[in-house]
Amino acid sequence: MELDQTDLTLVDALQHDAAQRLEDLARKVELAPSSVHERIRRLERDKIIQRWTVDLDAAALGLGVLAYVGIRSTKPCSAILPALTTIPAIEECHSVAGELSLLLKVRVVDTPGLLELAERLRQIPGVEGTETTIVLKTQIDRPISLPAPVPPKRTGRRS
Repeated sequence: MELDQTDLTLVDALQHDAAQRLEDLARKVELAPSSVHERIRRLERDKIIQRWTVDLDAAALGLGVLAYVGIRSTKPCSAILPALTTIPAIEECHSVAGELSLLLKVRVVDTPGLLELAERLRQIPGVEGTETTIVLKTQIDRPISLPAPVPPKRTGRRS
């Protein structure tokens, strides 16, 4: 699917605040709210917008430790994935190139919880080892950077 500047403006606005009213979005892109609604539905159908979510304060919910856990494996990622999907502390799981097979983003209550998670991961058949990095502070956390707008083509000659 090819996105035009209106689509990019809508996606950018929604990334920063998905709770905006259709009327407010419509003003930003100078379209009728019904047209904006149809564009958003098309963006969902075409999987540009993949889900609607809410950002939560993990620490306020008692999840004070954010960490990245690398997994070295003797089995293919697809063989380990079913066991990983049963662990709620795993927020993201990425297949990666290099010495590690998988990289996990995890949140737990505290460091003993992180140790328990690491031990659970090492018990999964095929997991050879783990490497854990604890996040001290998130410095940058922002939406996907969209392409810069393309300036309109000029159709006439300059005087």
